[in-house]
Amino acid sequence: MKFVLILLISVFCILNNFILNSQELNSKAPEFSMTDLNGNTIDITGLKGKVILIDFWASWCVPCKKSMPHIIELYNNRTDSLFTVIAVNVDEDKSKIEEFAKSINTEFPFPVIFDKESRLPSLYNVEGMPTTFIIDKEGIIRFKETGFTAEVKEKMDSKLKELLTK
Repeated sequence: MKFVLILLISVFCILNNFILNSQELNSKAPEFSMTDLNGNTIDITGLKGKVILIDFWASWCVPCKKSMPHIIELYNNRTDSLFTVIAVNVDEDKSKIEEFAKSINTEFPFPVIFDKESRLPSLYNVEGMPTTFIIDKEGIIRFKETGFTAEVKEKMDSKLKELLTK
């Protein structure tokens, strides 16, 4: 009997997680307004009409060191004003952001929000690093992936291309 109960609870948890994650795609992106490292206010409602890539990352995250250069490349290769990137760092120490940038030999060409209290990850139901969202011009989440692999890179590039040609 105990085994059956544990099995049922496990199945419920898996299905519940699937349902929660599936509801995030094609739903309205949570709105927020926060200050970036340069003191500029980043208000997502003011970005409607643009495709927005939001990347949640941390300096201790090994896959982040692979994904961030790709995100920077995506940003730098888009000269149109219909695309923007917001990076959300969740380290406890702001100095880790600069150390991370040096470790990948780059500077951030887009806004970086230092979210020490992890308010935005909880708002977006982020469960791991990196987690990348792509939000369409209407403010709807069209892409969410946690981690970074060649497959994730291809999916991200494809979704971005699709949304920017609409």
